Amino acid sequence: MARRIEHRSTSEWASSQVHQALIDIDYLRDRLAELGGTRNELVKHDVLGDAVRFQLRQGVSTEALPPVARTVAGAGDLVIDRTESWRCEEPGHYNGEIAAEVAGVPCTITGSMWLRDLPEAGSEFLVDGEVRVNVPFVGGRVEDLVAEQVQKLLAREEQFTGEWLAKHSQ
Repeated sequence: MARRIEHRSTSEWASSQVHQALIDIDYLRDRLAELGGTRNELVKHDVLGDAVRFQLRQGVSTEALPPVARTVAGAGDLVIDRTESWRCEEPGHYNGEIAAEVAGVPCTITGSMWLRDLPEAGSEFLVDGEVRVNVPFVGGRVEDLVAEQVQKLLAREEQFTGEWLAKHSQ
């Protein structure tokens, strides 16, 4: 059974500014460097009209994992490949998809993302997704753990985005 991920946040920045950051090559590299990990890299970045698709790779040391996750991960660092795609639906409204896989581990993360202007000012960012771990007996516990870590990662990314925009806007 999959575990649901829901994340909602607001920003003082307009959706167009947040979107520009989320798809910016320098922003993506800076975010990878800031959030840490091993073997971090921007693998791909493709722009087709108003649609952008990119792939990030992040490594997580097995020493940083709880014991139940280590049983699923095996030996060596985890390598997570995360793909995001974004497109402009209309001015002030962006839609995206996210997918992540962990190399050698039967774990997938999928979801949809929305970024839109708020009526008063600023913007709202939403992620609706799920974690699925296909491992007998411990899969549910690992799904809970992964969902919790994804929530924490999204909160850290949100904070980084605000700080990055503050430094790089005008």
